Amino acid sequence: MSIPSSIITHIAFRCRDLTAQEVFYTRHFGFQRSRTFRRGEPGEFFLLKLGSMRLELFPLDPAKPPTDEDKGGEQPIGFRHLAFEVPKLEPILDALKAEGIEPDPIVELPQIAPGFRIAFFRDPEGNVIELMENYCDEA
Repeated sequence: MSIPSSIITHIAFRCRDLTAQEVFYTRHFGFQRSRTFRRGEPGEFFLLKLGSMRLELFPLDPAKPPTDEDKGGEQPIGFRHLAFEVPKLEPILDALKAEGIEPDPIVELPQIAPGFRIAFFRDPEGNVIELMENYCDEA
């Protein structure tokens, strides 16, 4: 049975540095903070909104400090990457490079759709982000 009128409302991330993540997603993608939970309390977290999409950013649990092996990014099962459709790759990739973020090379995929191109990079926490230019569905 499917859930009637279901839509994805948000994707949640645990973060070492909430401020750096918020700055990154607001600067490069235009997200804006839409709600703060537990304001001023330990464990404060918030939602960033872009259109109907939201990212929920949580602090790490202080009772379970991360190890050197703990980092964001692709998981063996579960999260692989977060993708954004953009009008043009180069201006965004240039802005990322100016901040010291080195994206992977652009991949041309005209066999999937005319002019379809993608590029990957990692956000400040190590999560894999994909940018897609000229993507279209088959149907």
